[in-house]
Amino acid sequence: MAFATTKHLKLRACRESDKDSYLAQENDQRVTRTASPVFVVPKGDSSWKEVQEKFFSTSLLVVIVEVKREYAGLRKWDEGEIRKEGDEKKQEDWDKELYAGYAALNFKMPKNRDARFGVTLIPQWWGNGFATEITEWILQHGFEQLNLHRISLGVFEGNAAAKRVYDKCGFVQEGLTRKAFWINGRWIDEILMGILDEDYWARKNRLAGKA
Repeated sequence: MAFATTKHLKLRACRESDKDSYLAQENDQRVTRTASPVFVVPKGDSSWKEVQEKFFSTSLLVVIVEVKREYAGLRKWDEGEIRKEGDEKKQEDWDKELYAGYAALNFKMPKNRDARFGVTLIPQWWGNGFATEITEWILQHGFEQLNLHRISLGVFEGNAAAKRVYDKCGFVQEGLTRKAFWINGRWIDEILMGILDEDYWARKNRLAGKA
């Protein structure tokens, strides 16, 4: 059952059946080299247990991003992926096919109502505008339902696609942490971005006025 929906997406709680899809995502270096500051090493069952105990259960908000079935045709397929069709496709096959990633808000400073945002999508769904769609929903829910004052994030230097999404959604670059992460044999900077509740409401009212 979906917690919320957007045009193309269902946003729901994590469930045990997401384990294989989550681990496949965490072991895909196309993802880890653009979104993960930790050691790039293979992850197995212990990683699933750890993320449930130390991340999912302690976050302010975590949603699994699942694509609505009517948009399944937008998915790209990697070479070697098993693609089932017709009557041979069971619910578990649909679950794996439509899994797109996850998004989260974690309290950076609870007293100040400041949460840190992160979103990770698998490459098979890149290029469909889903990162923008989920970011817009996170902002709406964060400011209108969770009463946050600020949402902050960090983006790797060189991740131009992510930077464009955050710019488009109203985030402002607030700083730079120099040589923050060792990625692909070199040190890269972390771009620090944020959006305030007043920024969100001003942008929403401005867009409503153009409608």
